Amino acid sequence: MIHFEDMYAWVKDLPIVDWHNHLDMKMLAGDRPLGSLYETWVGSDPYKHRAMRICGENERVVTGDAPEDEKWAAWTRTLPKLVGNPLFAWARMELVWLGLGNMERDWWRGIENVSLSGWTPSRMLEKFQVEYLSPCVGPDFDLSTRIARVSPSLRMNAGDEVAVETLGRFHEAGCRVVDVSVDDVSSLDPSRLGTVSAFAAAHGWTMLLHLGALRETSARLRAAAGPAGGFAGMRSPVDPAAVAAFLDALEGARNPFGRVGTSLPRTILMSLNPEAHAQLAVLSGSFVEAGVPGKVQLGPAWWWCDHEAGIRDVLEKNAAYGVLSTFVGMTTDSRSLLSLVRHDFFRRVLCRWVAEKVAFGEFPDDESLLRPMLAGICHGNARRMLMADRMVISDKEEC
Repeated sequence: MIHFEDMYAWVKDLPIVDWHNHLDMKMLAGDRPLGSLYETWVGSDPYKHRAMRICGENERVVTGDAPEDEKWAAWTRTLPKLVGNPLFAWARMELVWLGLGNMERDWWRGIENVSLSGWTPSRMLEKFQVEYLSPCVGPDFDLSTRIARVSPSLRMNAGDEVAVETLGRFHEAGCRVVDVSVDDVSSLDPSRLGTVSAFAAAHGWTMLLHLGALRETSARLRAAAGPAGGFAGMRSPVDPAAVAAFLDALEGARNPFGRVGTSLPRTILMSLNPEAHAQLAVLSGSFVEAGVPGKVQLGPAWWWCDHEAGIRDVLEKNAAYGVLSTFVGMTTDSRSLLSLVRHDFFRRVLCRWVAEKVAFGEFPDDESLLRPMLAGICHGNARRMLMADRMVISDKEEC
């Protein structure tokens, strides 16, 4: 019988295609030696900031004006309290990857705030085996700098209007993703997003719809830490009828760019509320296109769902209501380079989940079926979706 260890060996060394994150493009372009472990590991990570607040730390040592040694002490006080939170598992993986920790018990004790000056962003990307990285930036971002293995994605809100000239500028810079924040699905308006969607469909872009974030909860924290401070919540479950109506309007609209017959691009639906996962996965069967596997699909476990239970739920829903072999897998949605270890976290969860299905007889004990599926989910499907117009992909490669 094929076991977890066998499946993990198939995928663990595959390159990383991280098609949505919030990494700083200027930091990547500058490629300067990194600072302290705190700067790289904690300072830019709102997940860790949120956990520190929950554990009772004062905002002064979270995002305030405290000196770095006090902030580091606050983080190391918090870390041992996080058993059960994905941050605990991620932290161990991040330290092991850096060579600063081990997988033994008590790994969280005595961690020092060392210098990471021996690391640069490009060195990290090389060691992580990053093939493609797509940080999101706003329409006004200066795209003049080119970075190896990095292309921007266009970040916008559902109510924004973006000029065609801007879209063309992003395309020339290698952009293949438009990332649309849709906090309230009632704001999904095909007349406002029609130009962006049509351009995306005509130029081979993928549209990400981030659905259901409740971004303004605590006015106090928003004032102290800014809008991305790690305190957003989940809205009520997404209305699938509104999402379907939006997709249907785009599918039926003539594409003014004249290259394709529809204004509906490849679309990934990412819900912050897991109660909508099944409803959104079902829509994958309503909006299809010949030659485009998984054109519309439920995306990865996003934000508050990005943990083992959330990943398993997305896998279950994609398998039950869609076609699992077309799933585009994992992306970090993070501001930290070290968060790229989450691809390995995802691959481990995926392989354990499939191994359990094999053990119970739900999935076939057949490498010829399982190996291509796992390789596609971990690498090939996202690679094809985002890079097909820029590289030759073998017909024998994963679905």
